[in-house]
Parts: sequence; structure tokens; C-alpha cells
Amino acid sequence: MKGWEFTDTNIPLKLVEKPDPVAKPGFVVIEVKAAGLCHSDVAALEDPGWIGIITAHPMYMGHENAGVIIEVGEGVEGWKVGDRVGIAPISAKLSAETGRSWAVGYQCDGGYADKCAVPVDCLVPLPDGVSFMEGAAATDAGMTSYHALYKAGGAKPGMKV
Repeated sequence: MKGWEFTDTNIPLKLVEKPDPVAKPGFVVIEVKAAGLCHSDVAALEDPGWIGIITAHPMYMGHENAGVIIEVGEGVEGWKVGDRVGIAPISAKLSAETGRSWAVGYQCDGGYADKCAVPVDCLVPLPDGVSFMEGAAATDAGMTSYHALYKAGGAKPGMKV
């Protein structure tokens, strides 16, 4: 598969080819249909202070992604080939296991590629009426807004905010 590889700060992404990802247990592989460019991606490309968030490089960046499942790993339930999905960037399961924030596009190859292997706990169903571009943008920006409103802000159902 082809993808845009990050090697270090102040070095442009480079189009390279790697073997296709494989759906290991607890993961799926998606065919990437849309990937967003986040401020944190730009920061990692331009500011050496951000390099610490990327623990596996060289790698394909991209944590705002949407696509279609093309392979399902062992033990994955509730998802099948052909499902449309958005990818929540942070895996709660892998963050707990590793003791640090674990995100697609920072700790493993992300969506700036044709395909991407994703932990199943990052999957969000993408309804047919939502475009892949909207789904990719909503995974990070939508999550940020949700947490600001409901978690930090304490909004509850029925409240006027």
C-alpha cells in the first residue's frame, strides 16, 4: 500500500510503499476513504516539541479517518467486512495497557495511506447519510466538542446550553 510517511520534524512527508496491514486479534483493517489534517499533525511536522507524541516513526500519520472495513481480526465481534466506520483516534484499551495515550497515526500507521489497521475499540459506525469526509472530521473535532460539553461542561440531557 502507498502512504505519506512521517520521519521527523521539519522533513516533508514522503510517499512510500509498505506491505498491506494485517488484522491481528482485536483489530480490523479499513480501506481509508477520507483522512483529516489536524493541528497536531502540522505541529509534529513543524515543531520538535511535539515529536514526543509520535512513538513509532517512520510511520504513516493520520488520526482523523473514515473508511470501510476490509478485514476483521480474530476475536472481533459486532463488525464485518463492508461496514462503514469512523475511527476515534484514541484506543482506551491500548492506552490503559501501555500507560500512555495510544492513538492511530501516532503509535501505529494512520490514515494517510490506502489502508489502516485499527483497534476495534476505536470504531464508530458511520451511517449511510454521513459522508466519509464528515465522518473523518467528526472523529477528532466531534470528540473534542463532545468532551468539552458533556464531560468538562457537565451538560445533561434536557439542558439548554
